[in-house]
Amino acid sequence: MTVENFDIVVLGGGKGGKSLALSMSKAGKRVCLIESKMIGGSCINVACIPTKTMVAGTRLHHDARRNGFSKAGDSLKEVLARKRAVVSKMIDTHMALFTGTENLTFIKGYGRFIENSEGVKQIEVTVTDETSGSLEKRTVCAPVIFINTGTKPLKPDLPLSLGSENLEILDSTSIMELETLPESLVIIGGGYISLEFAQIFARLGSHVTILERGDQFLSREDRDIAKEVELILHGEGVDILYGVKVDAITAGEHGKKILELTIEKGGEKESQIIVCDQILTATGRAAVNEGLNLDKIGVEVDGRGFIKVDEKLETRVPGVYALGDCKGGPFFTHASWDDYRIARDNLMQLYRGLEPKRSTKGRLIPYTLFVEPELGRVGLTEAEASKLGLDFKVFKLAAAKIPRAATEGETRGLLKAIVDKKDSKILGFAALCLNGGEIASTVQVAMLAGMTYDQLANVVLSHPTMCESLNLLFQES
Repeated sequence: MTVENFDIVVLGGGKGGKSLALSMSKAGKRVCLIESKMIGGSCINVACIPTKTMVAGTRLHHDARRNGFSKAGDSLKEVLARKRAVVSKMIDTHMALFTGTENLTFIKGYGRFIENSEGVKQIEVTVTDETSGSLEKRTVCAPVIFINTGTKPLKPDLPLSLGSENLEILDSTSIMELETLPESLVIIGGGYISLEFAQIFARLGSHVTILERGDQFLSREDRDIAKEVELILHGEGVDILYGVKVDAITAGEHGKKILELTIEKGGEKESQIIVCDQILTATGRAAVNEGLNLDKIGVEVDGRGFIKVDEKLETRVPGVYALGDCKGGPFFTHASWDDYRIARDNLMQLYRGLEPKRSTKGRLIPYTLFVEPELGRVGLTEAEASKLGLDFKVFKLAAAKIPRAATEGETRGLLKAIVDKKDSKILGFAALCLNGGEIASTVQVAMLAGMTYDQLANVVLSHPTMCESLNLLFQES
């Protein structure tokens, strides 16, 4: 068996892995990047980029219909065509980078760990010839290995009675390839993925019902923010049921799906039946590490299959690291990208004979819910600050008071900040409004810079912009 030796092997080409492979190869290191299917990672293929492209495409059709410029019609096909074009271009760009970067060897295949008699960590890659279908085995080795294999949609254990092949249950990947707009869509789960697809398909013309197992909407958000999001979705025709247990899913006539539910309200239970065209499960993400043979080299995983790492992203096996979603949440592309920066800087320190200093400890990670208007959030919620026993005050501003919101015709939502009473530092912030994610990023920078809320209140911000809302939010008179 011939073993190909490298300085670094990256198993999985998600945001963190591909960025590290390209960066270190440009730094003169011999790098091998292994990816089986998703060139550029799940973000480009099935997550952030396609979903946000669909959000944007749907907005164009929604606004046109709302302003009388067009009628509801074959919008889904147009939205999907634009999504596919954007994704295809990005995949082609990444393939050119992977195959055209000096010092970088790209292998399109499925890798798994093997260990030879000397205890050297090796990866066996199964490569399929796309023309002939024949299989080829390659074995690679390096003193430093990074795992970046991502996640997949979690498959909930549902009581299915498969009466026909038409009883397909969609996930966040397959729903983006629907050729026909469902007249009615049921979404199991009330998280971020669920809400984004709920608004997309409601705007395209589907009747959407969300089934939430718990009794709260967006349980990790403050109740006032969650209530506003709920009102926005209700206003666009999305129904939300709480305390739902799915008892059975059976096939009906003409490809319909029949859901039998038990709904618990205030300790009382009632039964309900929903008939729909399509069902989407959006109940979270699952690890895809089970086929990597991690036990062969002693890498530990937690109870859900995610790889255990320390604050410098290293597993219990020296020289083996994990980046991004494969090590558990937060499941954000920007978190994976920061993992890359930490790994890159620490590697360069090691190559210089210095002690690595970068870690994940204390990093401030924002996130955005891409419904419209967006919900951008960073730092603590009011509930979290209360639980920690902090002495704080709350600032709120209705989005309707922001001049730019009025000019854009999007006045729904609110802004909210949690401020420490002792030092006037911002502890947390949420912006449910037009460009809410961008405003949250501005506040994040202010938080990292140690600015007080009154300093931010007096920054001269361009008018009329959405960031100008921070002047209004923090003014006290």
